[in-house]
Order: sequence, then structure tokens, then C-alpha cells
Amino acid sequence: MRELRHQRELSQEDMILFGFSGKHWQQLESGRPITVTTLLRACEALNVTMADVVRDLDKGVYEKPGTIPPTTLRKLSVKSRPKPRA
Repeated sequence: MRELRHQRELSQEDMILFGFSGKHWQQLESGRPITVTTLLRACEALNVTMADVVRDLDKGVYEKPGTIPPTTLRKLSVKSRPKPRA
């Protein structure tokens, strides 16, 4: 949710305009459990489908214990690369 909010250049304070309290939105972004109704409201506020938000959340769940899924390894390697200097 945080990434989606940042992509839309919205602050946590902006989410108040969509009916969320600041504390509620912080809890949502921190990964606290939410209701489907809250998820739908957040999706509407961010103009994204619920399917887009939950897609791929199960990746790696069905992998062998102790292994890191290839998609996760790729994401980690991209994040660990140094940023190019300007």
C-alpha cells in the first residue's frame, strides 16, 4: 500500500481525504490485519483493483522449506545493487 501511495504522490495525510484516520492508514501500511471492506476502500482511494494488490502474495508459499524462490532472489539482488551516481 505504501508503494502504491508513493506512486500516486500521496502522503499519509492525504489519505484522510479518503476517510482514513492517520493512525488507521499507518496500521494498514505496517501490515496489520485489515477487513475486506478496508481493503476495498484503500483500493478505491488509490485507484487500483484488489486483484492488483493481492496478486503474487502467495508466491513462495508452496516452495520447499528453507529455499528462497527465484522471484524473491531477483528482487533482493535488484534492491542490493548500488544506485548509479549522477
